[in-house]
Amino acid sequence: MILATCADKGSPGATTLATALAVVWPVQRVLLEADPSGGDLAFRLRDRHGRELASEPTVMSLAADARESLPAGSLTGYAQPTSLGVPVLLGPPSAEGFEPMARLWPPVAGEAQLWLGTVIADLGRLQLRHAAGPVAAAATGVLLVMRADTREDLYHGRDRVGELAGRLGQGPHGRSPLAVAVVCPARDGRRVVGEVRQVLASQAASSTIPVLGFLAEDARGVAGLRAGELSRRLLGSELIRSARTLAETLLDWWPELTPAAAAQPDSPEPTLNVAAAESPGRHARSDLRSAEGGAR
Repeated sequence: MILATCADKGSPGATTLATALAVVWPVQRVLLEADPSGGDLAFRLRDRHGRELASEPTVMSLAADARESLPAGSLTGYAQPTSLGVPVLLGPPSAEGFEPMARLWPPVAGEAQLWLGTVIADLGRLQLRHAAGPVAAAATGVLLVMRADTREDLYHGRDRVGELAGRLGQGPHGRSPLAVAVVCPARDGRRVVGEVRQVLASQAASSTIPVLGFLAEDARGVAGLRAGELSRRLLGSELIRSARTLAETLLDWWPELTPAAAAQPDSPEPTLNVAAAESPGRHARSDLRSAEGGAR
């Protein structure tokens, strides 16, 4: 199963959103770098011993092997454990490094779609001819992160949502796979989400696309996330608190992301996440709170 995150043209934040969601996701997950402009996580994250992540394996290793049929569940073998407790499928750090992937995304998307856990794919800015378009097309959900600081942001964002909804079409669940999250200060979250909903409803092409919540604009939380240390300060940040609430909403909106077989992690790596209950979206908050007790 795939949950893809992407950003509007002028709204960076897809990598932060994907990483924060991966930290709080209450079922088995892998974070996939699929931004053709280059990956950042090799510079931001460390392995479980605080060392730099290895140069291999990467998403290109998976792509090369996926041209042949891979055994079920092979995807996790290409992901590197990190100090955040999140396994990461690294991408090349530059656009040039990603060029060989242009024709290899379909088999990667196929492997991710068949995996029983959740592949949280960072697509970066989802442009018209995005090289990783097959990943978005195979996704159960595509979460667009946008800003709404000005009227210009709101109305450009509305047009972008309508455009993406048209390109993505209907998912297997009978509705658009697209949804929206807004970046804003936590204190303004409810108001801003309401404003974005109202603006999207004013245009037919975007009127059926839900705004599922917000990601808090939190410089300290972002710094903690990029430091790659799973600390109480990070867990208590506005960034992670908002990501936790957003994750609960996403799991309620797309329950397909939590098949029963994905409820238990398949490795003993350090993680915030615990086994999902029979209704994961409803119980994720209590699960995550109990897990936080073990964080430093």
